[in-house]
Amino acid sequence: MIPQKALRPFPSRNRILLPLRLFLAITFIYAGIQKITDPQFFDPKAIGYIGKQLARFSVGSPIGGLMVHFVSHAALVGVAIILGEIAIGLGTLFGFLFRPAAFFGLILSLIFFLSASWHTYPYFYGADIVFIFAWITLILNGPLHSGYPTLDEYVIEPLVAHIPVQTQRQVAPIFALVLGINIVSNPDDITAMSTMPQYAIQQGAQGRYQQGQQMRVHNQHQRKQSQTARTRENRRNFLLGAFSGAIGGLAIFGFAALLFKDSQLATTGSTTGGTTAPASGTTTSSGNVIAQVSAVPTNSAATFTIPSNGDPGVLVHLNNGQFVAYDATCTHAGCPVSYDPTSQLLQCPCHGAAFDPAKNAEVVNPPASTPLTSVQIKVDSATGAITIV
Repeated sequence: MIPQKALRPFPSRNRILLPLRLFLAITFIYAGIQKITDPQFFDPKAIGYIGKQLARFSVGSPIGGLMVHFVSHAALVGVAIILGEIAIGLGTLFGFLFRPAAFFGLILSLIFFLSASWHTYPYFYGADIVFIFAWITLILNGPLHSGYPTLDEYVIEPLVAHIPVQTQRQVAPIFALVLGINIVSNPDDITAMSTMPQYAIQQGAQGRYQQGQQMRVHNQHQRKQSQTARTRENRRNFLLGAFSGAIGGLAIFGFAALLFKDSQLATTGSTTGGTTAPASGTTTSSGNVIAQVSAVPTNSAATFTIPSNGDPGVLVHLNNGQFVAYDATCTHAGCPVSYDPTSQLLQCPCHGAAFDPAKNAEVVNPPASTPLTSVQIKVDSATGAITIV
């Protein structure tokens, strides 16, 4: 006889979400503390000032019109972000108002994605899109079976235990949706105990008849209560389904926006400002020709390849008429930067770093900390050829 193998639940299934919960909680707490300890965050003269970050992130952002109004209240917005991140992290860590904390974590990550990470290309290089789906996972799961007990289980449930059973039933769907907790642990048992007839031991036919009548009434009452419980459960499932559907719709909308954004970036990523550079490596007696003056209008750029190291280069025609060239490799993580005519900056699509080509490519937006490497060029006024020296 062939032995049969049965699938058994993983013994630690209740701790599956533990790493995700701890990561999100600690990361958001750290993010808030890091902003407090950052000397540039509230310094209007510093590169990392929250007001300058808001102004830069608003360029090209789908919520840029809203962010522009926040610039004049930058300090207040900075305090709100710090308090929000710490509160969300603590709520997730200790499990107090767990699902609301996860919901506001989703909202904050969505705002960061639509602003700070919006220019990241491809979209999966940015961290905020990952945080969005991580928070959605915790929202759908709720506080129960999230790795370890939550304060919601030990605080909320005892508080509502003194509420009448009928009131508990009325507010149970709200608690289940908002907090993810069933405050009526076993409503049918409670109802049965409160309505169970007290049978007395009776003798004779009359006693058995009365007992049978009471049992029939009790069974009818139980069937009615079971039907009510099923109706209540269906209502709860409908609310949870509607909530899950809304979250799923939001995720689908965000993914569609990503695809639309990526398709736009893909068509404009090779050149900026509508100009193209001649094929790199073309040589003359004076050096490597990377472009013609007529091919690069003011406030535009062209790309080329640096012959000495094979790195991508970018040639920028400044508004003052000068030409400057830099190694296009971002000094933070090595992604190629591109020129944005709107902000007149060289921007990294991976992590949002920005450099000012008019000021020797100095850093104007972290996380990069060092300027781009300058490439020496020469402009031949007679032929209009721009060459690498």
